[in-house]
Amino acid sequence: MVNKIRILMLMLALFVAGYAGYSFLSSFETTAEDVEVRITKDGVDVEIKKFNVVHENGGRNEWELKADVAQVNQSTNTTTLSKVEYIYINENDRTFKVYADSGILENETNDLNLEGHVKMVIESALINDRFKNKPATQN
Repeated sequence: MVNKIRILMLMLALFVAGYAGYSFLSSFETTAEDVEVRITKDGVDVEIKKFNVVHENGGRNEWELKADVAQVNQSTNTTTLSKVEYIYINENDRTFKVYADSGILENETNDLNLEGHVKMVIESALINDRFKNKPATQN
């Protein structure tokens, strides 16, 4: 009788541990929506949807690179991006945003070449200060 109780308790403990592990691991979300991997002679080529890379230095975000689709090509050591958004934050926490239809990222040097309807948006310090310091209107 004691052995049956021990076996039952062991099975119950294994079930609880398995359920806890499943609950813990199922709460993680992937950073990319869809990843497709192709194996070629030159290496592994990868296609990532909802591509997002954040570069931090000393706990502070320096830049962020987003794209709808990124295709990593191992033979040319480049990453082809479509619908690119690049966000750069300088030392004064001033934000520079660059948008483009497509781009090519050199994987070794992190050089980024943007093409097609490239536009740059700079946060204006004058307008930003004006809105921050504007007193609330009284009705």
